[in-house]
Amino acid sequence: MSNPSPAIAIVGLGPRGISVVERLAALIEPGTELTLHLIDEAQHGAGRVWDTTQTRTLCMNTLSAAVTLFTEPGSSVQAPVLEGPILHDWIRHLRGEEINPAAAALLQAHPPAPEVAEAFAGEIAVTRPESNPSRALYGAYLRWVLDVAVARLPESVKVIAHHSRAVDLQETDTGRDRITLADGATVIADATVLALGWHQPGPTHEENLLAESGLTWIRPGNPLEQPVEQIPESGTVLVRGLGMGFFDVMALLTFDRGGQFHEDAAARSGLRYEASGREPHLVVTSHRGYPYLPKSEYHSLPPAAELRRLKAVIAQLQGAGRINFDTQVWPAVIADAYEAYYATLARVRPGAVDLPVTGFAELLDALVAAGGITGDLRGVDKLLAAHSREPFSLRTWLEPLAGVTGTRAELTAHIADRMAGDIHEATLGPDSPAKAALWSISASRKPTAILGAQDRYTFESRRNLHATMMSLGQMVGSGPPLFRTRQLLALVDAGLVSFLGANPKIRVAGGEFVATSPTTNKTEVRSPVLVDAWMHSPDVRRRVDPLAVSIAGAGRSRAYHLSTSDGQSIASGSPEVDPETRLLIRADGSPDPRLSLIGIPTWGQLPDTTISPMPGTDALMLQETDAAARTALATALG
Repeated sequence: MSNPSPAIAIVGLGPRGISVVERLAALIEPGTELTLHLIDEAQHGAGRVWDTTQTRTLCMNTLSAAVTLFTEPGSSVQAPVLEGPILHDWIRHLRGEEINPAAAALLQAHPPAPEVAEAFAGEIAVTRPESNPSRALYGAYLRWVLDVAVARLPESVKVIAHHSRAVDLQETDTGRDRITLADGATVIADATVLALGWHQPGPTHEENLLAESGLTWIRPGNPLEQPVEQIPESGTVLVRGLGMGFFDVMALLTFDRGGQFHEDAAARSGLRYEASGREPHLVVTSHRGYPYLPKSEYHSLPPAAELRRLKAVIAQLQGAGRINFDTQVWPAVIADAYEAYYATLARVRPGAVDLPVTGFAELLDALVAAGGITGDLRGVDKLLAAHSREPFSLRTWLEPLAGVTGTRAELTAHIADRMAGDIHEATLGPDSPAKAALWSISASRKPTAILGAQDRYTFESRRNLHATMMSLGQMVGSGPPLFRTRQLLALVDAGLVSFLGANPKIRVAGGEFVATSPTTNKTEVRSPVLVDAWMHSPDVRRRVDPLAVSIAGAGRSRAYHLSTSDGQSIASGSPEVDPETRLLIRADGSPDPRLSLIGIPTWGQLPDTTISPMPGTDALMLQETDAAARTALATALG
């Protein structure tokens, strides 16, 4: 009996799994005999998040012209580049427009199925580069990319699709992997790539108590998979979270229950909400207590932030050992943001400042040099405010409800008034001084994350000002499209949403969830329903998925550890991988011979694990999938 051909298994067929297939297609020589197992219980290509059958209500938080899944000339990948259409060019092709020749050639060779253009005709007709496409439409793009990748594999490669969940992975006596699926099937592989995406960890102690209450608790998770239908059509519902998960839940409880938003120039949001009568009243809270800020309306892709000082610091620290973010990086990030504010203010309202832009820059440079920019920003605020009639302070967004107390009605009125200001600033696009500063903070996240990857930041500074900066950048730079904030304000004005405040406490008493916040003087709000509107980061310290449990039980993974300044080693929530090959690091410290892990679960060790590839950026995700594909192929072929 002849030996079976070498086999590679890819577990997870979302964007990263697709990209691994595409990179393999670029690598495999014609005539190479290989079996490729594609394993995912979710829709292959789209995965859960981008499932093409989902409601069109949910949109991407990325712009149509700001995402791709193809490598580009000049990128750092080692396998041959395959030029293909970014999402927006793919959409333009579907409506018959001319696009760049390389992308057009790929589309002509592998035309999308006609039913795609038919199913999304209305959306395709109106999508602009700065539009936020539906998640379902992006899923259709991803599925087409997977079709292209599979079609480009040599005929000697056998592709087997498994529409089931991987639940166990064990080493065989012959040095291969045996993967058991939920449907009872088994897959034997010489190399395995785990592209698991958002893997839910086990519950916390608090979550166990919430589950034991017997009340309706909507657990953290992908909004598409949360049982939103369990949320009643009237009464009060508590919601924790004011980021993208909340805006998704808000949309599902309005649009998808028959409500309608109408343009209304007389309304401060620009919208009036017509209720269907099936909406509950949402009482919303979060750590900050304030909604994520809307993205600016640039009518194009966002401008590049200057980040002059941060770029200089990064250049100086290349090759350095441990880095104290608090003292070596934070001052540059803050000074760049303040300069962006005053430079924009001087341009749009020159009468509001008493110094030229160079004067503000010199003051900030002197502060940085003197160590005058710390976590307490009052010094920089005071220095610069002396030269402006419209002073700026980042503290306004670090703690948006600091000093605010009152009744829930008073707090809601306060937040609503401020949201109206947020909307106005977003409409100004590049002419908003505040948005220029906040965009600078947001744009600093990726380069600072790359600088501090692989435990380069001291543990203490990573947990201190780096965490502060990343959290602030998330709030001000990864918020919803402007239309979602308009909708939220319209719902507030319709009496369907109110705010509880910051730093909430939740307990169960008297057969209900009870929520309090110091912002609203710890006045209780009770409800039989609690919605946790966010997603946990994967965390190997709370393994619950049977596949992850089996891998750890076999000693084939361990947590990535961060080191403190006094030499202690503290486990992060990520499994450790070899950064060059993406092979998992086993419990004994050696690289696993066959098993790779890529993507979101590695957030504690590697940078930029959640961001989709952006055109023209030499995307880290595509470098990662390229490395994983090369490792898997070399391992399988021996």
